[in-house]
Amino acid sequence: MTRLIGMDVGTTRVKAVAFDAEGVVLAVADHPTPWHHTPDGVEMDPADLEVAVCDVLSRASDGLGPIHGIGVTGMGESGVLTAAATGPDSLVSLAPIRAWHDARADVETVRAAYGVEGFQRVTGMPLDPQPSLPKILRLRNDCPATAEAVRFWSVPEWVVHLLAGSPGSELSLASRTGLLDVLAGSAWSGAIDLLGIDLLGEPQVAGTSCGVADPPAGASQVGGAVLAIGGHDHPCAALAAGAARHGTLFDSLGTAEALLRFTDLAGVEPATVEALVAAGLTVGRTVVAGQLCIMAGLRTGMQLERAATALGATTRAQRRALAADPGWAVTVAELVDGARPALEAIRAAVGQHTAVLGAGGWLHDTQVLAAKRRQFPGLVTTSVEEAGAAGAAYLAGVAAGLLPSPDQLDGPPWPTTTTGEVP
Repeated sequence: MTRLIGMDVGTTRVKAVAFDAEGVVLAVADHPTPWHHTPDGVEMDPADLEVAVCDVLSRASDGLGPIHGIGVTGMGESGVLTAAATGPDSLVSLAPIRAWHDARADVETVRAAYGVEGFQRVTGMPLDPQPSLPKILRLRNDCPATAEAVRFWSVPEWVVHLLAGSPGSELSLASRTGLLDVLAGSAWSGAIDLLGIDLLGEPQVAGTSCGVADPPAGASQVGGAVLAIGGHDHPCAALAAGAARHGTLFDSLGTAEALLRFTDLAGVEPATVEALVAAGLTVGRTVVAGQLCIMAGLRTGMQLERAATALGATTRAQRRALAADPGWAVTVAELVDGARPALEAIRAAVGQHTAVLGAGGWLHDTQVLAAKRRQFPGLVTTSVEEAGAAGAAYLAGVAAGLLPSPDQLDGPPWPTTTTGEVP
């Protein structure tokens, strides 16, 4: 029996989910992401992350027998800086891991060197505190030892390293750093000039084998598993839902709303990237080779939550009853329409989508679903258990040679529950 584990290192929780070769969930374990809230910002000790990783891997694999592969997905902007290794186990972090939403960043140095447009047209990220590059420049001031860094590891890459893997910079994660030229798929020369060094290492696509696990004692039962990077959490989850295909739009409407439009790399120009980022979107590589993902992050889910609470609907039963409230239908329509500017920018840049898949808790609300079906005629809703972890586990199976690569798929890699006609 094939057993694969997908890990999703998220903003709120570190999760490990064990699957069989058909995508059936065998076990789930999670642990709060060990952030420390300080007067200056939000950060994490890499040693605390190691404890969380070992905990969830140990519990998710308990009693399952040999684990054949482990894939890790999560956030790309946050990561670990390390100096040159002096021995096989000598890599140590030079600073805490700062949260992707931490505001400590030296944006001005980047702006002065390349301008807002010069940064955004190459990296596909906004010039603000979110990308890794401004964070790293600020860390050089706050933690002088980081000036000796020779490598930046996004959090999922660092987790694979903790398990004794040797990952390169996975392209969808590197796309969140401001260190990558997203169209070229290689380190951005501007970042190298600012830092005096290339911190990315060799770029690689998700699902590349990164060696075999020889983990710390707390997770010794997963030893021997093939290791892989599952990439950035949003496109990794979209892969599990069957949306990571050219021309497909994926609408994930949970607490937040993420719109992901997948398109082939060929034909996309720097000016297109610049226009999309100026419109408030990001552009990056995905977990499928030769593919780009245009992503918009919206506050629709949080706005729906506040509106429902204001109407006195705080329980599931009260939320269901809202379906008969005409005022709720009007509110939903207005909030759902907030995605229009992002959709128009995407359409202007890469054309009309050919299919739309939707997922997320708010699509269980009948008024929200009706509004989304008006927005997207032909919308197919899809549900896959633990989508981020499922995508990472699948990519571990790819790395282990047990499953076909994502570019060979035409739909979800594992069974999903869908409503509507699948294109």
